[in-house]
Amino acid sequence: MSLLQDLRTQWSEKSSAWLIRRNTMLGPARIQNLSRLAQRIEDEQIPGDVVECGVYRGGSAAILARRATHSRLARTVWLFDAFQGMPPATASDGPEAGSWVGNLRSSPRRVERLLRRTGANMSRVRIVPGLFQETFRATHIAQIALLNIDADWYESVKLCLETFYDAVAPGGIVSVDDYGLWPGCRQAVDEFIQNRQLAIRMERVDETAGWFQKN
Repeated sequence: MSLLQDLRTQWSEKSSAWLIRRNTMLGPARIQNLSRLAQRIEDEQIPGDVVECGVYRGGSAAILARRATHSRLARTVWLFDAFQGMPPATASDGPEAGSWVGNLRSSPRRVERLLRRTGANMSRVRIVPGLFQETFRATHIAQIALLNIDADWYESVKLCLETFYDAVAPGGIVSVDDYGLWPGCRQAVDEFIQNRQLAIRMERVDETAGWFQKN
């Protein structure tokens, strides 16, 4: 690689990192961890697509899509979000949840623009707008290598797990962004693990996020 090519690559990486930081609520530890998980499924050659539930402005989707859409395993990246703000919460989500309902609006166009600018191959991306209850039923994903759940509320997280967990390949990754933040999210995950009698270990990223690898 020539010096000019090297400088262009460095500039592109710095520009992409800056754009991602501007379009996500993830802190540095969670950005770094999600990037490591995206690389891990490549290093371990875990088959399947990459699925994100809860996209917002697309920062975490960009982290995932930069690698997954150029994978030799021909992955598709599926991005699910209503893009109309956070849906109604329930009592399980805690007293502060109500103030967030309707917040964090975005749009598929904004997400698509960010992914293009950060190097994703958009022919391998499917942005699916709409409520999970409607879009999940209309979508079939045969196998999943990485499932990233950033859905906040009890009912939403529960639906994500019930819909997609069985499609996660052995050795695949399930990442839950709000496991340590919203009580309903943690309850949904813990109940699912207990009900399925799953022998997994939740790895904590920081006080908020966690992830585990499917046996």
